[in-house]
Amino acid sequence: MEVQIEKGVLKTLEKFPEKIREHIFSHLCKLEDPYSAPGVECLNAKFQVYRMHIGRTYTIIFKIHKEEKLVNVLDLMTIEQAHKRYGRYFSK
Repeated sequence: MEVQIEKGVLKTLEKFPEKIREHIFSHLCKLEDPYSAPGVECLNAKFQVYRMHIGRTYTIIFKIHKEEKLVNVLDLMTIEQAHKRYGRYFSK
């Protein structure tokens, strides 16, 4: 699948040191096959919204568009921020 990253996520990544960016990008590459990527959990099956933990620090929120063979990375945040925001993905 093609992995598309939202502009806001790219802007967030720009703020991180290079080593962390490389670590996050290595996990983003694993989303080319999102169903076998490690640390993935479904947040909303109806709307195909998932999360992927990166280490014990960051979380990526993404949506799978099966028909278009596309993974859209919606958000990147700390795990703590993600736990506070998970509720909003259940209502989309």
